[in-house]
Amino acid sequence: MSKPTLNRRTAAAALAVSALGLASQRVRAQATTRLRVSTIPIIDIAPLQVAMAKGYFAAEGIEVDTTPTQGGAAGIPALAAGQVQVVFSNVVSTIQAARQGLGLQIIAPASTTGDAPPDQAALIAKKGVPFKTGKDLEGKRIAVNTRNNIIWLYARAWVRATGGNPDAVTYLEVPFPQMVDAVRGDRVDAAFAVEPFVSSAVANDMQVVGYPYIQVQKRLPAAQYVASRTYIQQNPQLIDGWVRAYQKGVDWVNQNLKSEELLNLISGYTRIPPQVIAKLPMAAFEKVVDPAALNPVVEQMRRNGLLEGEFDPGSILHRTALQASR
Repeated sequence: MSKPTLNRRTAAAALAVSALGLASQRVRAQATTRLRVSTIPIIDIAPLQVAMAKGYFAAEGIEVDTTPTQGGAAGIPALAAGQVQVVFSNVVSTIQAARQGLGLQIIAPASTTGDAPPDQAALIAKKGVPFKTGKDLEGKRIAVNTRNNIIWLYARAWVRATGGNPDAVTYLEVPFPQMVDAVRGDRVDAAFAVEPFVSSAVANDMQVVGYPYIQVQKRLPAAQYVASRTYIQQNPQLIDGWVRAYQKGVDWVNQNLKSEELLNLISGYTRIPPQVIAKLPMAAFEKVVDPAALNPVVEQMRRNGLLEGEFDPGSILHRTALQASR
């Protein structure tokens, strides 16, 4: 065999390998699936943001496109319409939507409260006002971000649990960023706010009256990631991959709580200074949903007129929400 012939064959083989490599790259690019995820720019979505930043979703062939909303109640209609494939939603809005026949399922937990105060959500009022119990707030006005959702529900539950009549309290809708000003301007007497607005209020001559979530129900499964049952059934491997990537994000966050890298990442999407985030209460994130913890939520909803008849909360839990990926 002549040397020129060998060189020609070697070159041809190299070209073939190169062509295969390019084809492989094209296949991988074509295999990447974009998922639109409705979120809220709050600390609770840190594991999702980490999974995006660390490439955990990309490793599963998934590109996540986040769409910010004001809350889960706003994201669910977009999910039902097919405008997004996954939504970050509070548990009350999810149960309501499922009860209305929208065919939703929880695929992963998002945020769970701790066992004891402080919490990232608190009832605040002006410093010096004599509010200590729900009885003290009868005839008063409490700001909630939206009526008939989890904030409204647990404000009522706290009033009842601390000796008051929740029907004797007026609940006014005020967006979270405006709650402190609403209290300061006497448009409301108290507000059920979330961080970082709670810390801001306390730093500006206000006080915490109570922690409704934790005082009513310890380890409350406040929010989850939800998808439509139809989409899950049509894309089981995609959902499995999404949850695997998300759970890696959970592991990373739990191993790096209060680290400079995590604080900077959270600051990037919340616009809260890292030094402020460092002072906020931050519990470890969960990888599975406790089915038993949903039962008290259902009972609170039924007691406050948000749910009628029988409802099995286990019916909205997809298998990925019940077991950690390996």
